[in-house]
Amino acid sequence: MDEYVTTPEPAGEPELAHQLGKEQKLEMLGALAGFIAHDLNNELTVILGNVGLALDALDPDHPLNEGLLEAQRACHRCVDMTRALLTFGQGVKPELKPIELDPLLKTTERILRKVLPTTVPTKFAKHTHLPAIMADATQIQQVIMNLAANASRAMPQESLLEVQARNGPKFVTILISVTSVGGLQDSTKRLYVPLTASKANHEASTFGLGRDIEIVRAHGGSIDMARDANSITFRISLPSSMRSEQNRGRTRPVAEGSACVLIADDEGPVRRAAVQILLRKGYNVMEASDGEEAVRVFQDNPDAIDLVFLDMTMPGLSGLEALELMRGLRPKIKALVASGYPRKTTAAHFLAKPYSPLELVRRIQEVLSSNDEPVSA
Repeated sequence: MDEYVTTPEPAGEPELAHQLGKEQKLEMLGALAGFIAHDLNNELTVILGNVGLALDALDPDHPLNEGLLEAQRACHRCVDMTRALLTFGQGVKPELKPIELDPLLKTTERILRKVLPTTVPTKFAKHTHLPAIMADATQIQQVIMNLAANASRAMPQESLLEVQARNGPKFVTILISVTSVGGLQDSTKRLYVPLTASKANHEASTFGLGRDIEIVRAHGGSIDMARDANSITFRISLPSSMRSEQNRGRTRPVAEGSACVLIADDEGPVRRAAVQILLRKGYNVMEASDGEEAVRVFQDNPDAIDLVFLDMTMPGLSGLEALELMRGLRPKIKALVASGYPRKTTAAHFLAKPYSPLELVRRIQEVLSSNDEPVSA
């Protein structure tokens, strides 16, 4: 009888395979979240475009006006959600803009109250006149929600989860804390562990804490943890800014256009909405359904087109590949590219999807009035 000898696995291989399996699942989850968010951003671009066109056509006192405004606000809330999905598990550089902290915290509270278990006692401090911060609103909201979610899982009985903010001379501090009537005892199950990026990102119970540190540091801030017998608190410190105070109430008027714009997007509803937006503002418009057609249209009208507006992820020739061929004919052609994914190019001016009619027209005007070199947006 033949004997079969089983070769023992080298020590440590099962653990390594298990760890790799977890990391692969997280990578797949992040990729899936990105695909979903990209497609949602295309659909939201269509909705925002057509809602904006409808609002522009109605008198302010029209009975449909308020409903359309509410739909527009709901779309913008969805935009925040898709941007959070796109940054899931990715080291995306924050897009810093002046952010009013009061409405950001109110929106975060509304979302947290829906996602946290109803058994978790929570308290959100009411704020007024907090200073503005230079921040990526979606990323900061992601940090607050992640820390609050971790806190809710770690809470003992007779405890309270509290979110509040404090002013400082140069920094605003956001605090996420758990306080307990009976004191907080050390527990191996507690999710609050030392904040070390090398450890936090690879433990299921603390997933995301290393990411939170990365986000806050990228904003020029800091994050730490304070603890005593009855409470434990995460403190997020972010630089304050006076820019939004200076600009509050000031909006640049959107002028009528007269330039000729070539729009190329393989998503028909997205393309048609952009065409109607620019036609409404007086622009001359040519359109193409993919990169190859865009190049052909440009070859037929090399001197008539003032700007090309291209989707980055079209099948066949991508937007950037089509732009490269166009620049072979006219090196100084002004270009704006759009994508539902985070920006990954410096070859052209960029507009993130979804965009509103106002954002599209203003970005077109900025590119037309800029120098020929692409700038960071």
